[in-house]
Formats: sequence, structure tokens, C-alpha cells
Amino acid sequence: MISYTKTQARNNFADIVKQVKYGKKIIAVRQDILIVPFPEIDETEIPISEINTHSASFDFLATEPDIYHLNDLKKRYV
Repeated sequence: MISYTKTQARNNFADIVKQVKYGKKIIAVRQDILIVPFPEIDETEIPISEINTHSASFDFLATEPDIYHLNDLKKRYV
């Protein structure tokens, strides 16, 4: 993932938009913001709560280590 400071993002905004839109890259700005491509789905309208389900917003989590285990739960709800 590419990361920019706020100043770099402001100065290179058009380039960042091109990278995200055409290169399908995910860009981080100052470890606070992720700019991700809009999901490509057939529906004309999708609820905002569904966007991350259909996008690559959280694909980076696949390579993250598992930090929780069922034994960490104080109460089992399911």
C-alpha cells in the first residue's frame, strides 16, 4: 500500500485519483485515511453500509495476524 503525508496528498491529488481509479490501488494518507476504488457491482444504488462488503477496503486484513482467539471472550454470545 502506498502512503502519503497530507501535504503530499494535497499536492498530488489528481495523480492519487488516477492511481486509485485506473490502477485499482489503495492509498493511505497519514495512516488516518484510506482511499479505495469504488466497488464494481451491477446495482445502480448500494447502501453506504454495503460498500465495504463489495470493495477491497479491508483486503489488507487478510495478511494481518490473528490477534484474538475465542478464549479471549469473556462471554460467548453465539
